[in-house]
Order: sequence, then C-alpha cells, then structure tokens
Amino acid sequence: MKNIHTITFHHVLNYGAVLQAYALAKFLKQEGYEVEVLDYRPSYFMFQTYRPAKGLLKTINKAKKNIRFYKFRRDFLPLSKNTFFSVFKLKKKFANSNDYFICGSDQVWNANLTKDKIDKGYFLDFLPKKAIKISYAASMGNTGFDANHTEAKEVLSSFHKILVREDFAQNEINKISNNTIDSSIVVDPTLLLNNYNEILDFSLVPNEPYLVSYLTENSKEVKEYIRKVVKMTGLPLINLGHHYIEDAQKNYLYESPSKWLGVFSKATMVCTNSFHGNAYSLIFKRNFTVFSRSTKKELNRRQLTLLENLGLEHRFIYKIDDLKEEHLKDIDYNKVNPKYDTLVNKSKKLLIDAIENLDSKEV
Repeated sequence: MKNIHTITFHHVLNYGAVLQAYALAKFLKQEGYEVEVLDYRPSYFMFQTYRPAKGLLKTINKAKKNIRFYKFRRDFLPLSKNTFFSVFKLKKKFANSNDYFICGSDQVWNANLTKDKIDKGYFLDFLPKKAIKISYAASMGNTGFDANHTEAKEVLSSFHKILVREDFAQNEINKISNNTIDSSIVVDPTLLLNNYNEILDFSLVPNEPYLVSYLTENSKEVKEYIRKVVKMTGLPLINLGHHYIEDAQKNYLYESPSKWLGVFSKATMVCTNSFHGNAYSLIFKRNFTVFSRSTKKELNRRQLTLLENLGLEHRFIYKIDDLKEEHLKDIDYNKVNPKYDTLVNKSKKLLIDAIENLDSKEV
C-alpha cells in the first residue's frame, strides 16, 4: 500500500481551505491509500491565525472559531504526528523517504500569501530525489511567478506530475519553462467527494426554507446584490460570509466547518462570490447565483471556468441590474450532472494515474 503525504493550507481560519484539505485526504483514503496531512505551520500563517482581531468581542469570537477549527482538524484530518514549523524540519524528517507527496490544493503557489517568496514546503523542495512529487489542483491565484520564476522553474522541473486548478497557473508554468514542463488542469478536491455525511452538523439548520449568503467582500455592490435577492425570493437570509450583514436573520461567522457546511448544504438558494461557495452549491445541488467580485476581478475567472464547463455561465451576475427572475429559477441538475461527472471523473483519473504509473526520478 502506498503512503501519501499531502501538504496544503490546512491550519488557517478559512472554511474552503480546511474543507479542501479534508476532501483530498478523504478521497485518497477511499481509494485505498495510507494518507496523512503534514501539519506544516509556517510562521506567517501562525501570526495571521492567532493574532488578536480588532476589538475585544471580535478577538473573543476569533478565539472561539480557532477552537472549533482545531476540533475539526483533530477529528477529521489525518494529521501527521509531528508538527513542522520550518522547511528544515520537513527536510530532516523525510531525508530518506521514497513515499508519495502531494502539494495542494488551494493557493499554495501564490507568493502574495507566502511572504512574497516561494515557500519550499509547498513546492515539495525538501524531499530526496527518490520521493514521488505530485501537485493536485495547486493554484497561484492571480499572481504569477515574476521575480521567482527562475527558482520556480527549478523546483517544478523535479515534479513527477503537475496538476493545477486553473488555466492561469498552467499558462504561467508554460511561460517560465518555455513549454518544457507539462501540466494538466483538474477540479478542486472538494468536488472529488460526493458524500460529506461524516462531517455534516445540521444543528443550526432552520425548519423553513432560507437563503444563504457566502460573500468574501463587504462592498456597496455586494450589499445591494444581497438585498435584491432577498427581496426577489422573499426568503430569510442566513449569512455564512466574511462580514456581518444587518439584514440577515442569522450571522454565522465563527461556527465550526461542520455546522457551516450543514447550513450551506440545506439552503434553498445560495448567493456567493467565492470559488468554494460555487463548488459546494454544485456538490449539494443547490440553486445559486455567483456575483462578480468588486475587487480582484481577475479571480472571477475561476468561477466562470467551472460554470462554463457545466453550461451554467448564465448564473454568473456581472452587475446588479443584470439580476432577473430567470437567474433564480431552479437549476435542472439532470442536465448538469453528466457534464459534472465527466469533469470530476477526468480529474480523478489524472490523479490516480499519477500515483499508480509514476516511478522515482532517482537513477
């Protein structure tokens, strides 16, 4: 049986990040592999996770959220026994390993998130040549390699298989390598699972139909968008997003991933501008609309690519005036499911083939 170690952004206060870490590990275990998530905690993430918030109440709520995320990781992530606070510790631990290592998903190659440099932990640059190095749905967001392109080319050339989440990452790899490093595009690991029953907690789910908002911005446009959807649907609003919404019946900003996902999974309608909000709407077959981001609009490409592949690009709303009753009609998942299954199965095959059909690069 092959031993697989994954490394990703698992120790952050972000629902999508923690759930994608869970999903990849769970999928690999279902396929019969021994899996552990490397408990890698670089200092820059530790500071973000544990620093006080602005104001006493927010600091207390953040502490509660940290405890809830800790319990989720403890109960549902197959974490390594060792915690690694540096690449040096990783290198020392795996100096003689010939196991399989997978970096991703999430924006593990986004230098803006890793102190403007390549974090060698997330590029698996701590391993001996005999170890098998694979990326799965690795992303760099909207940030290219730029100043780090020489180093990036060097570390990526040692990978046995590179699977990325977006065409932007694929294009960047082609650019820095002059098309000499192959890569393929795959779906986010959250889409690899069709059953989340193990982690779902429905204790916050109301008895009546409701609207969920999962929005990463707090702009004027976002507020107007959600008000319009509430008015058009007549549904009570439950906010699961990053910012408090006054008009919401409930604001669940600090709940555990299990309770967050439980509420999300039963929503009558979802309003989001988040990639993982889009992904979980599809996983749970929810009606949804995706609203354009007000800033960093280049990140819209992630949602649009997924929606276009499924014939659902009409659910993307560019501006408030575009929102019509037709955008809130029930989605016919009987038409969507075959395209969805094809997309997901292709990604599963690419990942399993990468694990089963690769040998060490060591001569």
